[in-house]
Amino acid sequence: MRKLTLTLCAAAIALFASASYAQTDAAGESKAAPSKPTTKEEKAAARKKRMATSKDIAHGKGSTYSDNTVKTGEKATAEQKAAGKAKRKAEGAEAAKTGSAGGEAATQGK
Repeated sequence: MRKLTLTLCAAAIALFASASYAQTDAAGESKAAPSKPTTKEEKAAARKKRMATSKDIAHGKGSTYSDNTVKTGEKATAEQKAAGKAKRKAEGAEAAKTGSAGGEAATQGK
């Protein structure tokens, strides 16, 4: 029973001692100065600035918004769409025949 009591006392001391050495706000320690609350005008100005920079980034050079859009305003006709589809299909079939190594791997095995 004595060993159990000693063990429990040692555990309690260790538990409370670690809490007493935990970080606390002492009176002599320096802290950051509290910030003043922002006004509605400051919040609105900051939001306007964020929205402007976000729009510049999203619509700028290299973005999908500007690079992947057709600027001519012309719509493709059904014949142009069919010709493009046939061309892509032929290129895909040719790539499938030659393989990813450019045809060398396909001919070496034969």
